[in-house]
Amino acid sequence: MFRGDPLLKVGVILMAFALALVIVAVVVTVVLRGEPERAVASEKAATKSSVEPIVRSYPPGKEAEEPYQVAKPEAESPPKPNITPVRERHPKPDSKPRPQPEALPGAEANDWPKPTQQELESATRARHYGLAPGAIMALTIKAIGIYKAPVYNSDSQWALANGIAHVPETSLPWSPTPQRNVYLAGHRMGYSGTWSRLIFYNLDKLKSGDEVLLKDRSGKAYRYRVSEVFLAESYDSWVMGQVIGRDMVTLQTCTPIPTFEKRLIVRADRV
Repeated sequence: MFRGDPLLKVGVILMAFALALVIVAVVVTVVLRGEPERAVASEKAATKSSVEPIVRSYPPGKEAEEPYQVAKPEAESPPKPNITPVRERHPKPDSKPRPQPEALPGAEANDWPKPTQQELESATRARHYGLAPGAIMALTIKAIGIYKAPVYNSDSQWALANGIAHVPETSLPWSPTPQRNVYLAGHRMGYSGTWSRLIFYNLDKLKSGDEVLLKDRSGKAYRYRVSEVFLAESYDSWVMGQVIGRDMVTLQTCTPIPTFEKRLIVRADRV
């Protein structure tokens, strides 16, 4: 067929070669276009499966204080519930008891036997006691007939039944303090047959200027003069406190008869 024309043979060969080049070009183009799409798809898949750290640049010589990463999707890291601890929503009660008003010593029962006529007559006369064992000092108030009544350094019922009670938390006549308040309490009525029976029955008879005398066991005397008489409530513990610039003794008993709901307070200053 091509034997008679050599030029025709060359033309056919060139056409075939050109067609092959076209086919090769088309294949290469298709392959190159598919690579970016596969790269994008692969990158998307990698983003879904993991979190890549973000690289930050820092000045020379300085390093990042802490690594920084992209936050995880909410589905993988649910927010923590905001739960308040029970002890904060319902705090425990204070274990320490709240301070209560301090009652004055020497409260009397209103069912104690009323004084007999003989006891009342005895209460108006001079009554001489004695410095019994255990007593720290003796109290004498001539104006109401009390001589050397024993004073115990205790506000217990035993001390009140056996004489006069000195509240231990208060001053003594010889306390080395700039001011003093020697606080003494005694029964207005008291138990029958005890030393304290009616011992302060006539305390309301004291008036300004009357002498109150205390003597310690060695016989040293401490003299006072009555300066004020007033009523206080049963929880007015402030009357036991010291007063700046005053060296005094305070005498206390229950009043009025027979309710004993208040306290009769007599104060005498040192002379």
